[in-house]
Amino acid sequence: MDVLDKLKILADSAKYDVSCSSSGSKRVNTKNGVGNGKISGICHSWASDGRCISLLKILMTNACLYDCKYCINRCSNQVTRATFTPREIADLTIEFYKRNYIEGLFLSSAVIKSPNYTMEQLYKAIFILRNEYHFNGYIHVKAIPGASQELINLLGNLADRMSINIELPSNDSLKLLAPQKEKAGIFAPMNHISKNIAISKEETSHYAKRFVPARSNNSNDDRSKPRI
Repeated sequence: MDVLDKLKILADSAKYDVSCSSSGSKRVNTKNGVGNGKISGICHSWASDGRCISLLKILMTNACLYDCKYCINRCSNQVTRATFTPREIADLTIEFYKRNYIEGLFLSSAVIKSPNYTMEQLYKAIFILRNEYHFNGYIHVKAIPGASQELINLLGNLADRMSINIELPSNDSLKLLAPQKEKAGIFAPMNHISKNIAISKEETSHYAKRFVPARSNNSNDDRSKPRI
């Protein structure tokens, strides 16, 4: 499967991922019109100064090992599967950026092999962007529930924002619809990200680099930052 085919699949799959962006409109251009509205692929958010920011919104993979009944990418569902390599994600982001299609990246993923393996692949993609391509654009990454704190720390030092999907409100509903997941696996990373943001903010005067400087979506003091 070539990269373009993967992009069609994984951009379409990403439209189901939680975000505060406008990526749900589909409008075909007319003979005398200008522009198209697309459901997925490039989404939009807004900066604190009112600017509209274009983001490449994709999943790294939709080949999930979980069988959550509410999720279109559950392993028992008959959908076409695809997986980007970290290099493909980095290359796509850079090529879209050079063509002025986007200003940043929104990257999420289904869980492939294990939470830690998935986070490692996400980290590799962002590492390539930041350290090989020296990409300083906006990057929002969804943390994977169940991944280690060490991996969250590594990724948080490269991304502008991290967030985690809160999928169900109680342990009972989680056991019913997503029996392979635990509530603690979702909230522990959220708490860890919030704690590190607070520490990073306190130590800004001592260190040039901040942990997820645009903060996470579960942070309270978040109103003036882009919400992706």
